[in-house]
Amino acid sequence: MSTFWILVALMTIFALLFVIPPLLRNREKYAIDHNQLNTEVVKDQLAELRTDLETGKLDQEAYDAASQDLKRELLNDLDQNTMAGEASTGTGRWAAALLLVLVPALALPLYKMLGTPQLIDRLASGTPATQNAGTEQQGQMSLDKMVEKLAERMRTEPDNAEGWVMLGRSYASLNRFQEAATAYGKAYQLIDDNPRLMTDYADVLATLNEGVFPDQAGELLGKSLAINPQDLKTLWLAGHFSFQRGNYAEAIALWQRAASFLPEDDENAAILARQIEQAQNKLVASGGAPVATKPVTSEKPSGDASGGSQITVEVALDPGLMAQASGEDTVFIFARAVQGPKMPLAIVRKQVKDLPLTVTLNDSMAMTPAMVLSNFSEVTVGARVSKSGQAMPRSGDLEGMMSPVATGKDSKVEVIIDQAVP
Repeated sequence: MSTFWILVALMTIFALLFVIPPLLRNREKYAIDHNQLNTEVVKDQLAELRTDLETGKLDQEAYDAASQDLKRELLNDLDQNTMAGEASTGTGRWAAALLLVLVPALALPLYKMLGTPQLIDRLASGTPATQNAGTEQQGQMSLDKMVEKLAERMRTEPDNAEGWVMLGRSYASLNRFQEAATAYGKAYQLIDDNPRLMTDYADVLATLNEGVFPDQAGELLGKSLAINPQDLKTLWLAGHFSFQRGNYAEAIALWQRAASFLPEDDENAAILARQIEQAQNKLVASGGAPVATKPVTSEKPSGDASGGSQITVEVALDPGLMAQASGEDTVFIFARAVQGPKMPLAIVRKQVKDLPLTVTLNDSMAMTPAMVLSNFSEVTVGARVSKSGQAMPRSGDLEGMMSPVATGKDSKVEVIIDQAVP
C-alpha cells in the first residue's frame, strides 16, 4: 500500500512540474538552477582540494584557507539568488498555489472513478527492481549533465546574461576553459559593468594563455578595479598583469593595496611580500628608484619561511632546431602541476637570443594564493619557443619538458627545447 502512495505522490509532483514553472517568472527558475549548480560546483572543487590535501599537494593551512573561501562564496551566491528569486515571483503565484491544492485533491477521486484500485495490492508485492525504478530516476543529476542542460537552455535564451555567467563559472570548475571564456564573453556582451564577471573573465583568458595575460585581460581588470577597487582577486591579478608588462612600480602598488585588505594573520601575506620584493628587485635592476612600501607580514606564512619553494631551471635550444627559431621569438619557461589545471605556478618570459639561460621559478610568481610551488611536492617544468608570442602552444612552436620535478629550495633541472609542436 505504501508503494502505491509513494508512486501517487511522485506522479503528482511530476505532473505539477509541467504546470507550475510556466506560471512563474523565468528569473525564479534560473535562481533555482543557479543554487543547485553553485552547490555542485563548490562540492566538486572541495573534493579536488581534499584530494590535493591527501596527496600532499596542499598543506593543511592552504587547504583550510581555500575551502573557507569556497564556502563563503557559495553562501553569498545562495543569498543573492534567493533574494533575486523572491523579488521576481509575483506573476502566477495565485494560479500556482491553486493548482498545488487542486491537483492532489482531485487525483484520488478521479483514480477511483477511472482507474484500477486492485493494482495497489499488486504493487505492494512488486519486485525490488520495480520499487527502485522511481528512486533511481530521482538520483541527483551529475554536474556534467547539469552544465550541459544549462548550455542547451542558453542556446534558446541567448539574452540571459545571468545564465551565461553561471555557465562560464561551471565550465571553469570543470577545467573547460575555452568554453568558459566563450560563455563569459557572451555575458560580457550583455552586461559590461559587473566587476566580478570581468575579473573571472580575465582570469580564464590568462589561464587559456598559460598564465600570460593578454591585453584584453588587462582591460577587463582595469574596468573591474574602477568599479570595485578593494577586490583582492582583482588586485592580485592586476598586479601580475603589470608585472608581466614590466610596470614594476604599478605592480608593487597593486599588491600593496591587496595586502592592506587581507585579514589579520592571513597566510597569503607571505606570498604577496615575496611578489613585492621581486618586483622591487626588477624595478631597481631596470634603473628605477625603489618604491616605498609598508611591511607585509603574517604569523602563518605559506611555504618555507625563507622564501618558499623555488626551482633553478637551465634552458637551452637543441642545435638541430636553431634554423626553426628567430632570435626575437618569445620563450616561456614555466612550472605547472603534474595533474589538474594547466595554469602555471610560475612563469618567466624571455627571447631565443637569450638562450642558453638560467632562471629561477618561485612562489612570488604565483597567480593565485592556492597555486604556488610550495603547495606541490612535484611539478612539470617546461620551456616553449612561441612563434606567435602567445603562451598557448600552437603548431610549429618548439618545446621541451621535464616531469616530474621535485620542488624545494635547492631544486634544479635542465630543460632542452628539442621538439616541435605538431
